[in-house]
Amino acid sequence: MSAFYQRIPLMICDPTLVIIIKNKIDAYKMLVDSPQWFNENEDLFLGLHAIEFDENECNELFTKLKTNWSILKITKAAVSFVDLVASKCNKELEFVQFLVEVLFSLVPENDNITWLSNQIISNLKLLEGTNCPIQISDWDTLAMKAVKYGLKEENPDYSFIRVFKSLIKKANVDVCIVKKSFELLAGYSQFSNIMLNRDSNQVQKEEVLKLIETLVKKEPSVMVLSHVPLYLCSYNASLSTTDQILLRILFHYEESSVPVSNYRPYLWGSFAISHYQVKNHLISKTLNSFPSTTEVLSYVPLKRIKATISKFPVDRILHIQKQKIIIPSKTKNSFNPSKMFDPAFFLPMISSLLATEAPLSIEKFNRSGCLSMVFACLGSNDVSMRLAAYHILILLRSHLFCRRAENLFWDHVLNWVSGGIQHLNTKSEPPQLPMIQALFLSRVVLAIANHEKPIDTTCCKLLLARPVAQLQHIPELKSFLSLITCPKEKQLQMHWFFEIIRDGLHSRSDWLILKEMDLLNLFMIVYRCGVLKDRIIILEIMKSVFSIEPATNGGTGQWATSLMVTLSICIKTLSNEEIILIFECLQVLSNSSFISNFAIDFWLLIFLELGNNTPVICLKGFVTLNNLISKYKNVGEFFSKDNIKIILNHGETTKVLTDDEVFECQSILKHGFNNIKIEETNSYIFLPTMIQILNN
Repeated sequence: MSAFYQRIPLMICDPTLVIIIKNKIDAYKMLVDSPQWFNENEDLFLGLHAIEFDENECNELFTKLKTNWSILKITKAAVSFVDLVASKCNKELEFVQFLVEVLFSLVPENDNITWLSNQIISNLKLLEGTNCPIQISDWDTLAMKAVKYGLKEENPDYSFIRVFKSLIKKANVDVCIVKKSFELLAGYSQFSNIMLNRDSNQVQKEEVLKLIETLVKKEPSVMVLSHVPLYLCSYNASLSTTDQILLRILFHYEESSVPVSNYRPYLWGSFAISHYQVKNHLISKTLNSFPSTTEVLSYVPLKRIKATISKFPVDRILHIQKQKIIIPSKTKNSFNPSKMFDPAFFLPMISSLLATEAPLSIEKFNRSGCLSMVFACLGSNDVSMRLAAYHILILLRSHLFCRRAENLFWDHVLNWVSGGIQHLNTKSEPPQLPMIQALFLSRVVLAIANHEKPIDTTCCKLLLARPVAQLQHIPELKSFLSLITCPKEKQLQMHWFFEIIRDGLHSRSDWLILKEMDLLNLFMIVYRCGVLKDRIIILEIMKSVFSIEPATNGGTGQWATSLMVTLSICIKTLSNEEIILIFECLQVLSNSSFISNFAIDFWLLIFLELGNNTPVICLKGFVTLNNLISKYKNVGEFFSKDNIKIILNHGETTKVLTDDEVFECQSILKHGFNNIKIEETNSYIFLPTMIQILNN
C-alpha cells in the first residue's frame, strides 16, 4: 500500500482516475463505518471531495446524515470530511450545532475533546456576524460544564470553556443567559482563588478572564461597581497576559459608565487585597477609605521601574481597547512581562495621584522612579501615551510651587528637559524623543534621586553645565563621557553609559544618534582592553545595532566589519558567553536583505576554532549557519570537505548532531547523492544545510 499512497499526488492530478476513485467509494458508508484506510488517509479524501463533489451531492449526503446523526463516527477524518460537505451546501451552522452537542456530551477523559473543540472554534470564527442564529437547547448545561471542568483545581480542561466563550461571542444570546453564566462563574468555589492566583502557570486564570471579558462585552448590564475591588486585587499592574486582560476588563467597566474612578488612587495586587479586604466574594460590600498618596508611592517597587524603563515597550498604547495582547518576542527587547509595569496603567495611576490637592513628597515620588517612568514614556510610539506623559509633567509642576530647596532643584530639572524638547526639530505632535534620549533622561533622574554614587555627581554636573538639555545633534549622552573625571570610578560610569545605549536602541532615530556620537572606536578600544563585563555589554550593543537595518549592510558596514576584525585578533581570549553572543550577532546580521562573504568567512573562523567548546555554542553555531546560508546562494566555495568534516566532528563531539545525522552526512561526503535517499530532512540540524552547500 505504501507505493500506492506515494503515487496519490499524481493520481489526483488525473481527472479520469479521480472520477474512478469517486465512483468506487460510497461516501455515506465510509463516514458511517469509518474504516481504517479512511482515517489514515484523511488528506486524500478531503482533496478528492474538494475536486469532485458538487453542491447537490453534498446537500444529499448532508441531509442523509442529518436524519440520524448518531450513526456518524466521530473521528477527525469524518468530521473534517462532513465539514467540507456542510460548507459546500451552506449547512455550516447546522453542523456546528451538532458538533457542540457532541462535545458537551463527552466525558472529560475522551481523547476527541481537544481536536473537536478546536474544530468548533475554527468553524465559529468563519460564521458571519456576532449574532448568528445558533440554536442551543440548554445553555445552562453548557455553562455548568464549562465552569466545572475549566475551573477544576486539578487537571482542568479548558476545551469546554473555550468553546462556550466562542459561542457566547458569536450567538444571539438572551440577556438572562449571560447574567446566569456570569453569576455561575463568579459563584464557583474556586473562582476567587483563581482570580487571586499569582503562580507561574496562569493559563487557568487567563481562560477565566477571557470568559469574563466576553460576558461583559456581550451584556454590559452585568457590570457593577462592586466587582472592581476584586479585579484590582487580581491585577498586578504588569504586562503579563492576565494583567493585560484585566486592564481591558476594567476599561470596559469604565466605558460602560461604571465609576471605576471611585477607587482612585488605584491600588493593585496584594496591596489592594489588604486595603479593600476582599476575601472570598466578587462583591465587596463597602468602599474603604482612600489610600494616601504616600501609601501608593510606597507600593511602587524601584526594581520593577528599572526593569520597565530598561526594556520599555515602545509599542504599547494607552487606549488598550485598540491593541491585542502584547506577547514578548525572542528579540533583543524580549522581557519578562510579569516583572514590568504596564505604562497604560501606570500613567493614569500617577495622573490620579497628582490630580488631587493632597500633599506630595517630591523626594519619594522621584526616588520611587515615577518621574523616570514618565520620561521614558516620552519615547513611546503612541501619541496618547506621550500626551499623558506631558500632562503628568504639567501636573508635577503645580506641586513644585512650594519653594523648598528640593523642589527648586527638581523644578530646574523639568525646565532643563522642557527647554531641550522645545528646541527639537521633530514633526511628531506631541514631540517624541528618540528612545535612547528618553532612557538617558530617565536614568539620570533615577541616579540623582537615589544618590547612585558616583553617577549622580556626574549627572548633576551635566544638569548645571547649560540651562537647557541638548537633545539634538551631539546630545547630553555624549557630554556625560567628558564629565567623568575620577579614574577609579570611570569603569562603573562607563558601564552605566553603555547600558543606556544597549537598552535605548530601538529604531533608526536611535541609531542615527549613536552614529553621530562617533563611539565606534571607543567600543573597539574598550573591547580590546576592558574586562569581561565590558566586553559582554559591547557585544550586546553591537547586537542591538545590527538589528537596525541601516547599521548592518549585510555585514559590510563599518560597524560590522570593525567588530569582526577586532574579534579575529583576540579570538584566543574569547569566553563562552562572548562566543554565543558573536553567533547571535551574526544571526541578526543574516536578517538583512543579503549577507557578505566576509560574514560567512568569519563564521567559519569562529566555529572551526571554538565550535566544540560547549553544546550550546555548537547549537548556536549551526542555527546561525542555517540563517547565513539561507541568505547566500553560492556558499559551496567557502566550504571545503575538510571544513565540513570539522563541522561534523564538532556536532558529533558535542552531541548536537544525532548519530543518524552524522552517518547521513558522512555517507554523502563519501559517496555523493547517488543512490542515497534522505527522508524527513526537517528533523535534522545540519543535513539540509550541508546538502545546500554541496549542491552549490
